[in-house]
Amino acid sequence: MKKQILTLSLIAGMAFGSMAQSEKYVSAMTEITSGIQQVQGKGFLPFANKMERIAAAEANEWLPNYWAAYCYINESFTTEKTADKDLLLDKAEGFLVKAESLAKDNDELEVVKAQYAMARVSVDPMSRWQKYGANFQSALAKAEKLNPANPRIFYTQGLNTFYTPEGFGGGKSKAKPIFEKAAGLFEKQSPANAYSPAWGKGETQYFLQQCN
Repeated sequence: MKKQILTLSLIAGMAFGSMAQSEKYVSAMTEITSGIQQVQGKGFLPFANKMERIAAAEANEWLPNYWAAYCYINESFTTEKTADKDLLLDKAEGFLVKAESLAKDNDELEVVKAQYAMARVSVDPMSRWQKYGANFQSALAKAEKLNPANPRIFYTQGLNTFYTPEGFGGGKSKAKPIFEKAAGLFEKQSPANAYSPAWGKGETQYFLQQCN
C-alpha cells in the first residue's frame, strides 16, 4: 500500500512539474515573441539571446529555434558591415537546421528560410543571386504547397519583388497585387497560440501604401 501511495505521489509530482514547466515556457515565449514583433529596425539581438537560452532548455521545441533564426536574420538587414551580416546569418542557419530537425515540412520555417536566402543575397547580390535566389524561390514554393493560406509567404514574396529593379521583373506595380493577396490572408490569419508566428501584417500595409 505504501509503495502504491509513493508511486502515485511520484507520478503526481512529475505531472505537476511538467505542467509548471509548460506554463513557464508559454509565459516566456509569449512575452518574448510579443517583444520581437514590435521591434522597428535594430534591436533583435537581446531577443535572440533569450530565445537561444529557451532553445537550449527546451530541446524538443522548434519555435525557440525558429524565433532565434528570425531575430538574427532581421538584425542582419540593419547591420552595415558585410562580415557582421554573415556572422549573424551563420548563427541563423544553425538555428534553422535545428528547427527543421524538429519540425519537418513546416511552412513557417520555409518562409524564414526564404528570408535567410534573401538576406544572404543582400550582402553581395552580384555573386550570390544565382545560389541564394534559387533557394529563395524554392523555399517559398514549398511553403505555398504546404499552406497556401500563410500570408507571410506573399508578404516575403512581395518584399522581394518590391526591391527588385523593374528591369529584372520587380518594382512597385508588380509587388502591389502580391501585397494585396498577403493583406487579404492576414485578415483570415489564426495563429495556433500566442507565440506562433503572426508577424507581417503591419509591414504589408506599409508597403501597400508605398506602392500606391
